[in-house]
Amino acid sequence: MAEAFEEQGSSFAFDELDFEARLGLLVDREIARKKKNKIQRLLKQAQFQNSQACIEDLDYSSRRKINKQLILELATSNYIHHARNVNIFGATGAGKSYLGQALGQQACRQGIATRYIQLPELLDTLKIARSYGIEKYSKIRKHYTEVPLLILDEWLMFKIDEEECKDLLQIIDRRSTRRSTIVISQYSPDEWIGQMPIQVAAEAITDRVTAQAYTITIESRESMRQVVD
Repeated sequence: MAEAFEEQGSSFAFDELDFEARLGLLVDREIARKKKNKIQRLLKQAQFQNSQACIEDLDYSSRRKINKQLILELATSNYIHHARNVNIFGATGAGKSYLGQALGQQACRQGIATRYIQLPELLDTLKIARSYGIEKYSKIRKHYTEVPLLILDEWLMFKIDEEECKDLLQIIDRRSTRRSTIVISQYSPDEWIGQMPIQVAAEAITDRVTAQAYTITIESRESMRQVVD
């Protein structure tokens, strides 16, 4: 605000404004600065792999069979406020990760804390945290349980063991109906069951992730981002 005040003093453009108007401009600028800093902080904390992913650059060509109206609805982030999930499916290279991170960046722009991570990395993080003791493990697990939007990429791309299955169930179960999760997967929910060793846990995880979730299936294997000439 001090910098903005000095700028006002050095410009004749503000001379005709009264005190209240000039003060209002200072306050508006400070609010905008704080909002910008918050968004930058949220984007950094989200740890996106693709920092350029954004809704504005999505390709809605007919070959993709993507429901543009649904994407625009999700861009409002109302699904997060209602603790609903999003499942994104498609083959390798279809642009699943790009879309998931674009939705995550949109949430950050709206001031919503987000975390992007690949499932194998999450499970490894929990395993390492457990080796440091229950306090460290509980802290890490709480972070992934409580973050308003959790984006899990490479969802059940590989089989997981019993300990990992239990960890995943605890996080998904505690997020269910309270927080939103975006799952990005090459496999359909029917195939998830076979990737987990505990049948009951596998069914519970699958049910909680898919119940009342928005589903997006990308048909094309071309880049999700628009090609600009």
